[in-house]
Amino acid sequence: MKQKQREKSVHPVKSREAGAAKPQFNRVKKMNEQWMKKRQMKKRRLRIIKQYLLAGIIAVGGILATLVATETGGKSTRKTLSIILITLIVLLASLFAVDLVEEPADTTSNLIEVEQESVRMMRDLLSSRDDERYFVNYAIDGDTIKVEVNDDTRRVRLIGIDAPEKGECYYEEARTALASLVEGERVRLETGSSDVDVYGRWLRYVYVSGDIFVNRYLLRNGYAQTDLDPHNKQYDQDFISAREEAIRQDRGLWSACDDSIETYKQENPGLREIHEPPPSLDCIIKGNISKREYGKTYLTPECGNYDRTKIDTNRGEQYFCTEEEAIAAGFRKAGDCP
Repeated sequence: MKQKQREKSVHPVKSREAGAAKPQFNRVKKMNEQWMKKRQMKKRRLRIIKQYLLAGIIAVGGILATLVATETGGKSTRKTLSIILITLIVLLASLFAVDLVEEPADTTSNLIEVEQESVRMMRDLLSSRDDERYFVNYAIDGDTIKVEVNDDTRRVRLIGIDAPEKGECYYEEARTALASLVEGERVRLETGSSDVDVYGRWLRYVYVSGDIFVNRYLLRNGYAQTDLDPHNKQYDQDFISAREEAIRQDRGLWSACDDSIETYKQENPGLREIHEPPPSLDCIIKGNISKREYGKTYLTPECGNYDRTKIDTNRGEQYFCTEEEAIAAGFRKAGDCP
């Protein structure tokens, strides 16, 4: 009985509280609506004022710009006009910024759509970004690897280098060097100007352990020669310098493979003993013309290949007294020069 009486005494109270809360809620709702209307009216008035201000600023700015452009008045006058014009431009930009800040309620749906589109674009970008890491499961030879992509594998050809093929001198050493460097590791692949080669392999610059540039490493240590691609040229000079360092130090295939050395020297006539002496001791900068990737380059005595480079004036090569003369003649500094 007592429990039923308590229930009877509680329910009417709840009912009365609910009945009392409803009109209170309606009053709050009405107050909110009135406040919103006042806010909207205030915003409309501010918008009208801003429109007049914008029109005035544009008109005055146009007049000032005309005066500055026609060089009206003295230097100090034009300077003053320019400062005023810049101030008006800043004020104009500020008004536009205020419009953007004060209108979030009217553009919520648009902002949500823009944000969603931005997220989609960022997701697509991240899925194909150059710094994505790929797991290397196999080194095919000294310049080609296999990486895991989702549930598949892709062959990746290292740009700018040419390691010995199977059966050629230094093949095993080159493949072992690349395998020990990247197999079982996650590498970063940088895309050049060309994405794939004729065999469908990805063309990439490869980085491992954060800072080791694999393409350059193989060249510098004599595991590969250069194979410069006219479509991917951003690291050409770096690769040439790395190769020349390996040649000077007799590293890798440059000391082990006579055929590679002889073939390379035949294809690079710039690498031979000095033939024609300079006209004077004041003009010793060598202007060399290569038949391959070098083009027209000049070398100072500090350059790595200076002593090896032959100058043949019958081929258009020459000596220069200053670097400025060489540049004016169409020569550029060689890649192995400091």
